[in-house]
Amino acid sequence: MKLSKHYNWLVIFCCFLAFLLNGCKEDFTGLAGGAGEQETMVAESLTENPARATEFSDSTPTPTIRPYNSSRGQIAYIAKTNDGKTEVMLAYADGSAEPVALTNDGAPKDTPVRSPNGEYVAYAGNVDNNSDIYLLRVSDRSLTRLTSSVAKDGWPSWSPDGRLVTFESFRDGNFEIYAVDIQSGFETRLTDNPRGDGRPTWSPDGHWILFVSNRDGGADIYRMDADGSNVIRLTVEAAPDAHPSWSPDGQSIAFTSWRDGNPEIYRMRADGSDQQRLTNNKGSDDYPFWSPDGQEILYISGESGKENVAVMDANGANARVLTAGNAYNAYPVWSPDGLYVAYQGNNNGENTIYVIDLNGNVLGRISLVGQQATEPIWFP
Repeated sequence: MKLSKHYNWLVIFCCFLAFLLNGCKEDFTGLAGGAGEQETMVAESLTENPARATEFSDSTPTPTIRPYNSSRGQIAYIAKTNDGKTEVMLAYADGSAEPVALTNDGAPKDTPVRSPNGEYVAYAGNVDNNSDIYLLRVSDRSLTRLTSSVAKDGWPSWSPDGRLVTFESFRDGNFEIYAVDIQSGFETRLTDNPRGDGRPTWSPDGHWILFVSNRDGGADIYRMDADGSNVIRLTVEAAPDAHPSWSPDGQSIAFTSWRDGNPEIYRMRADGSDQQRLTNNKGSDDYPFWSPDGQEILYISGESGKENVAVMDANGANARVLTAGNAYNAYPVWSPDGLYVAYQGNNNGENTIYVIDLNGNVLGRISLVGQQATEPIWFP
């Protein structure tokens, strides 16, 4: 999969690059080098593309898979199948049955997210050469189109009660955040700013939504009430801050910051106070994900010069890399019990979903041979 086949998300990347990080400028030449490269990385993260992993030519030998006989729920993922179509697949986390396709339209898909009750998967799909939000019921594989804007809609996120799906949309000439009621289909615009707002992320109690915006200059993390009111800027550094992740208790936020010259993981309180640096490496540390019990944080480490899945204590102690090799390892997701991790690895040029334990032992391959698989999500 090359850049020309990035599922039409290249358009979103360029739009965010122009509107979120450079206002309304269409000349991207000023982004070359230095801080410009940092801004570009933030823009890429705001329109994250599952095809990115295939841009890396290096590969990792097939890992030795250890016995894994315990049933740990199911894992859905996005896969480009042998016939060239892209579908949402579902597999048992212990590898006890062959994965099955939950969709059959073949259209490009990305950013799948599980509903709180596990009944649905929301994702961004490109059925008619336009990205919209779709709702997939896992039990009967029925599909509902939640949005139908002529502009790009993406990055869905569920409210904790499962009633709303928030998303970012370019329908207003720049990215803004909307919410759609999955029962009525009624849409509400939550942000309204000349600069771009994106990446909505709900707090565990449903009171707040985090998002990333450059409405006050560079990319920063903001918090608003669930109805879009009371917007508060949480980070104020000149360098980009992005990729916020709520702790399970809603008291802390992990995020990525470029304030030290390269991406590092930070932590702050829900009101933006007490910002602490958790990682300190020459390589990039990015994309934090809290464990279900809030005691650990998964992230992507570039310390070795390659991207690998790593884990550390919530205070930054006991950091260790779980994957190894010369490939791009990405999209880590915790099992519901916090004992295992599913991730996308690269096996001789093929993106593959694996399950590992917290010692880095590979316990199973989840995706089918011959598929380009990415973005796993774990069901209880």
